[in-house]
Amino acid sequence: MSMFDTATATCPKCGAEAELEVVLSVNADRRPDLRAGILDGSFQAVPCATCGARVRLEPEFVYFDLGRRQWIVVHPADAVDGWAEAERHARAIFDESFGAGAPAQVRDLTEGVAPRVVFGWPALQEKLLCADLALDDTVLECLKLAILRNGAAGLTISGAHELRLAGGDAVTLSLDLLHGPSEAPEKRLDLPRQAYDDIVDDPAPWQALRTATGRGLFVDIQRMLRGAGDEAQAAPT
Repeated sequence: MSMFDTATATCPKCGAEAELEVVLSVNADRRPDLRAGILDGSFQAVPCATCGARVRLEPEFVYFDLGRRQWIVVHPADAVDGWAEAERHARAIFDESFGAGAPAQVRDLTEGVAPRVVFGWPALQEKLLCADLALDDTVLECLKLAILRNGAAGLTISGAHELRLAGGDAVTLSLDLLHGPSEAPEKRLDLPRQAYDDIVDDPAPWQALRTATGRGLFVDIQRMLRGAGDEAQAAPT
């Protein structure tokens, strides 16, 4: 079931306080409307009663979607530097709830569910879009790295920026360069889905990177860019 509480958030424009319903867990199988709200940006957001600006709480919850085989622990974007500890904690929870520590019938029901850890709303939206577009998130991270290394459309990443999947279809994938603190898109890159398919069709040059990226729950290019491991060395040039 989905669980809620209340919390107070501060308007980023005028500083007024707003009370919001805050989620503790989301069961997307039972509440597809919550999933839709996450994707369109309306979930856990309200207009400020004083100035009308959008007020949104940072995410801190567990997202579960059995139908799409997703289990995601979501943290605020500014907590990303603690990804290694968050990953270990999430793994322990997952193993206890669905792994060796869970009843056999639970393990059977949740077989194939992919546990993930993300930081911030755009990162969560990206994982949900991956499910909708039938994308392997480890391949998507390889594609991002290829884009950055090739200097496509002049995109560069700094500590304050993220490259996130924003949408797509069978022909095109759209990625946004976001300014991290504001989550505001600064540039849109539309590229043929074939660029993704090329990695799938010729996996050998990317296998080391996919293995390194996929060995943990935090499957994200930020893992490489923040220098917390040797994953970036596995990327083809």
